[in-house]
Amino acid sequence: MNTDVETKILIWSVIGVFAGIYLFFNGFRKLWKKRLIQNIPTSKIRSIAMGLVEINGTAVADVLLTGPYTKSPCVFYHILAEHLVRTQKSTYWVKELEMKSDIPFFVKDDTGVVMIDPAGAETNIPLRYSKMEGNRRYREWNIMEKEPIYVLGTAKRLEGIEEKIQKEVEVRIKDIIENPDEKIKLDTNKDMWIDEEEWRTAREKIKEDIRKKFEGVSNNLKQDGHNIPEHLKDIVICKGELDRHFLLSNKSEKELVGSYKYQIFFSIFGGIALSLVCLKVALYYMFQIIIK
Repeated sequence: MNTDVETKILIWSVIGVFAGIYLFFNGFRKLWKKRLIQNIPTSKIRSIAMGLVEINGTAVADVLLTGPYTKSPCVFYHILAEHLVRTQKSTYWVKELEMKSDIPFFVKDDTGVVMIDPAGAETNIPLRYSKMEGNRRYREWNIMEKEPIYVLGTAKRLEGIEEKIQKEVEVRIKDIIENPDEKIKLDTNKDMWIDEEEWRTAREKIKEDIRKKFEGVSNNLKQDGHNIPEHLKDIVICKGELDRHFLLSNKSEKELVGSYKYQIFFSIFGGIALSLVCLKVALYYMFQIIIK
């Protein structure tokens, strides 16, 4: 076997070693998530507390979405468009477009209703559409209205307009501080110093500009029409800032735990096997290259 072929085998073997290591640690990540799902008690919507919660119910839309590919009504969709690339060495899919809807919807059980903000959620939902057109593939996953849904996420209070304005003001001020050209514009009296009055004036002007953008912006989701308990009217389940575990699925908790079992087994033991085999091959060909 010539040196070029041996070098290629060595390179792919090394890649295989690291791929196996990745699978191994990914298996433990899935194991941790499986235990998290098992250990968090399922809450009734009426009794959810702030923080990480787990609920089951049915999906309810305030405004029904339309799946871009299925053209069917749904509360959430995830679409993926890819094209196939063929080379002399391999064949693989390249992503052209991926999009997940971020319009809030509701989950209802026999005790009440709570809002779900799906932005940033990990999903385990069924593939509803798959189509090949030439070397392109189009797929869609979605959650239908009134479909059973499992949610693991962070329950928190919705920010009021004033809180949003204040956060945006702080972001703008920080940008100005870090940009000398913008900062110098605040020196209205041209004394080469931005005093307390100039900072106050700038902050008020920024706040007023931001407030104008929020004018007329309101929550269009008709919470009053969804039998939401009074203490949950300002509550949303979403991706948390600290605890970022957020999962949406149309499977039951038992089905989710069962599916993780197979993934964990494949990832941990498959990762070990792949790394060991590739390491053995890599060491063999490394030795062959060295002695030549």
